Amino acid sequence: MTKRFLTFLLSAERSTETTTASTETEVTETEENQTTTETEPETTVLTGREKMPGHEDVDFGGLTFLISSNCDGDDSWEDGKDFWVESITNDAVNDAVYERNEVMKNLYNCDIMVDSGGKDNGFNADVASGGGKYIAATKLYGPVKSYVSGTYYNLLKLDVDFTQDYWDQNYIDSFAVDGRLFNIVGDFSICTFKGAWIIFYNKDVYETKFSDVDIYQMVREKKWTWDAMENMMETIKNDANGDQKYEFSEGSDADILGFISTDQNAQGFYFATGERTVRVADDKSTYVPAIPTTRGNDILDRMISFLNVESYVMTGYTSVQTALQNGTTLFGGEVLDVLRRMSNAENLRIGILPLPMLDENQDTYHCYVNRHAVSPLAVPTSYSNLEVVSNFLTLFAYHSSMIVRPAFINTYKYTYTSDEESAEMLDIILNNRVYDPGYLDEITSITSFIGYISTMISNKKNNYTKFVAKMETSMNSEIDELVTKIKSVDDNY
Repeated sequence: MTKRFLTFLLSAERSTETTTASTETEVTETEENQTTTETEPETTVLTGREKMPGHEDVDFGGLTFLISSNCDGDDSWEDGKDFWVESITNDAVNDAVYERNEVMKNLYNCDIMVDSGGKDNGFNADVASGGGKYIAATKLYGPVKSYVSGTYYNLLKLDVDFTQDYWDQNYIDSFAVDGRLFNIVGDFSICTFKGAWIIFYNKDVYETKFSDVDIYQMVREKKWTWDAMENMMETIKNDANGDQKYEFSEGSDADILGFISTDQNAQGFYFATGERTVRVADDKSTYVPAIPTTRGNDILDRMISFLNVESYVMTGYTSVQTALQNGTTLFGGEVLDVLRRMSNAENLRIGILPLPMLDENQDTYHCYVNRHAVSPLAVPTSYSNLEVVSNFLTLFAYHSSMIVRPAFINTYKYTYTSDEESAEMLDIILNNRVYDPGYLDEITSITSFIGYISTMISNKKNNYTKFVAKMETSMNSEIDELVTKIKSVDDNY
């Protein structure tokens, strides 16, 4: 992964003239020679509080950039706060968003605002009439394919360098088809950071059995696998109330569980194997179906075995957090944001880990992003000044990478966890987030397939091959329909 925090080195060479005082060809001992004095190059480390190199001449002339956001009232996923907050609150991430906007205001002569109810406040009408009120829109709890409508620009035709690290390259690789990309995730996308599905572990519970095992070293050496996790789960379990079964409880005689999670966990582990339902073809011209047959069947066999051990309990969302806080589970599976939600718990020692690999032959870790948290940004075609759009997107992403992303990482690293190694794990998680086009585009047959994975696990019956064969025709048809739609959209330039 390319280094995230950009450092630009500006060098200057200085020299002084060498003067030789001599009137003859031979130099006498009394003559002094002045030699060139070399100095070390000066280094300027950019902080994001100064103009972006190459954009020193940008002046937006007092424009106000209004971004349409649609939230459902859940403060955890209020994506409008990724782009604008009202004031300083002494919350590091909030304050970094505020500072970024103030920096852009002062450097480039502009304001940034969010319309949190854009759809209800006339966003669609403004776009249809060409009003140009909104420079961008973000849409939470909606399929990514909703941007493929002719209402939004093909971002790849803008004068923006989308190869830079402050744009999520995994997202681009997952959704850029036929030279077209209608929405983007970048270092301003805090919701998408928080939505990564991960493994939490309670350190106090862990140390009762594994004080001599460095779990972080296991991750580094790629030994953090399903087998390794299952062995720890089964070792730690304790039937405290003696009823010969393992259940989540808040009672004084609560069982100690190995792993607790929700119904979302099954898809997390499926994608953690590196599999996808849809991929971009090698030539980038189209989407292709990607649900494997033989390997997929083997993965389901292993999932049924793994997620039906006695020490694993599937429960509700709040119970995962409660069990971790009460010390009644070793592992918990949830989105990264749960770390923030547990931050006020006293004396809680929590570590974070990527989703484990299926086995040691896997190339890397894969942490899927829950679709309810993915909040990409798009530019409506009603905003006609493409030079302004290109400059705004570039500068907004750049200054976010320098100001907002570091604040987020430092908060989750050093405030919400209790060791330096968890900081390293967070980097691994964020750098290995994955996106599945079939899942995020809400292709009906594929969402049915993802949902059926949980059913097969619960029923302990592997109908994977039969189900995939049954759905194959509709899957292919829906994927072809989506590609046709993508390719039919006018670039609107």
